Amino acid sequence: MRMPVRSAGVFGLSALAAALLLGCASSPPHIVAGERPYDILIRNSRVLDGTGAPWFRADVGVRDGHIAAVGDLAGASAKEVIDAQGKMLSPGFIDMHAHSDLSLLKDGRGMSKIMQGVTTEVIGEGVSVAPRHADDDDGQYGITPDWTTLSGYFDRLRATGTSGNVMSYISAGQLRRYVMGEGAQRRATADELEQMKSLMADGMKQGAAGLVMALETPGSVQFPPEGDLSLAMPTTDDLIEISKVAARYGGIYATHLRDQGEHFEDGVREAALIGEKAGIPVEIFHLKAAGRPNFGKMAPALATIHEARARGVDIAADVYPYIAAAHPLSVEIPRWAHEGGTEKMLQRLADPALRPRLQAEVRKYMTTKYYNELTGASGADAVIVSSVPNSPGKYVGKTLGDIAREQGKDPYELVLDLSIEQNNKVGIVMYYMSEKDMVLALRDPFISFDSDGTAASLEFGGRPHPRWYGTFPRVLGHYVREQKVLSLEDAVRRMTSLPAQRLGLMDRGILRPGMWADLVLFDPDRVIDKASFDNPHQYPEGISHVIVNGVTVVREGEHSGKLPGRPLLGRGAGRP
Repeated sequence: MRMPVRSAGVFGLSALAAALLLGCASSPPHIVAGERPYDILIRNSRVLDGTGAPWFRADVGVRDGHIAAVGDLAGASAKEVIDAQGKMLSPGFIDMHAHSDLSLLKDGRGMSKIMQGVTTEVIGEGVSVAPRHADDDDGQYGITPDWTTLSGYFDRLRATGTSGNVMSYISAGQLRRYVMGEGAQRRATADELEQMKSLMADGMKQGAAGLVMALETPGSVQFPPEGDLSLAMPTTDDLIEISKVAARYGGIYATHLRDQGEHFEDGVREAALIGEKAGIPVEIFHLKAAGRPNFGKMAPALATIHEARARGVDIAADVYPYIAAAHPLSVEIPRWAHEGGTEKMLQRLADPALRPRLQAEVRKYMTTKYYNELTGASGADAVIVSSVPNSPGKYVGKTLGDIAREQGKDPYELVLDLSIEQNNKVGIVMYYMSEKDMVLALRDPFISFDSDGTAASLEFGGRPHPRWYGTFPRVLGHYVREQKVLSLEDAVRRMTSLPAQRLGLMDRGILRPGMWADLVLFDPDRVIDKASFDNPHQYPEGISHVIVNGVTVVREGEHSGKLPGRPLLGRGAGRP
């Protein structure tokens, strides 16, 4: 059995790699002579080393899973030789926020991610894979979870194999679910908080990247109208206390903000406060100003991040390059209706006495928030059904407004009926962001990238958000080459060394000797996403080779059948 991979840090690297990491990022490439053939030799590439420095021409030799040499390697031999023909060679891309927890157990190839150059993805937001009770039954994709701990999940992942590497957070929402029961809408007691902290410590010792909390999900409470955080759940103080545990093990606190709309800046301030009080780095997932009334709020939110950094808070964020988002339809249901879990929620949706209130609250939420600035559609007409377990041909790809008109229903009554009919397993894509706001975020130097999507294959079906297939090539093709929103060097830095540094992966994310050989070869003149909202199951163009841990997984645009990926363990792994 393969042993867990730990992030060794600078002192776990070779002396050469450590010297290069600690030295000037733009220093010339160093040539290391090999005594035996390389496993892979990439000739005639333009190297983008991930630091943001300009590209340089070089050959790259890979041996024993690591980058062995960078420079003029004329005369060297290798088991596999790749002629880059002047294409760009960069470190593998790191997806800062993904939902591939169970899909990778169905199909470890993770095609939608590996084909866009993603060599590491970070999972765990929402319902994280651990800790779990043995009788929890919430599998997807036909997967029945047979583990209760993060180590158990990693063992199963190793047994099935993956194309790319995987890191995982422990979710504060999952801790609440484990300790307090599903759908709990109350404060944690002192004893329950201590249980959560103990479970968090266990997760960090097993290799978690840190703590994550999806604060806008039904299991939490957003900012009350008066903005009093003491009324919110989980409380900021609880998150600080659990984050302190993660901090002791070198972890990070990641968050879906409590509010991305009216209280957008307050959400950023809360995240910064948690980082400041817990002494932990903070990562904000998919930074966005959500909802038409909030268009234009990205600038003050970014300013709030920069102000926090100026006073010493290690806070940054990531984005995906689209103006539509995706989540379960259940998020549209008022939070009070989720108390006690799915079964009780569905009973409430069917209760004639409660339906008028539910319908009114869903109407207010959706008509206020959703707007497609490309078409002018709003409310239910700006929301597309992306997946249902039953009768997909009847619903998938249509807007909620279209379906309601077909059935002669009010669209917000339809939300309740569809949730009941499909047993609360409806996925939607909804438009509610501004291109101007998103581009502003793309230009910020502290912003990395995430797909907020699932590693899938063409056989998965449904009509998911195109970010599953296109996030990283869309940045490189549309926003770098076509729109010139940011430079190629900086875009690659924010796909590689920046996220690696945020996650403590000091032996990945930079193309230098001694680093793990996660590499992507792409044509900067051709790379582009092909996935669309109408036809999302399309792989990108312009990415010819992807190497993971020194093994070629994608060769000439085709999957090689190799599954060399592995769990990457956080800095607390194995510590007492």
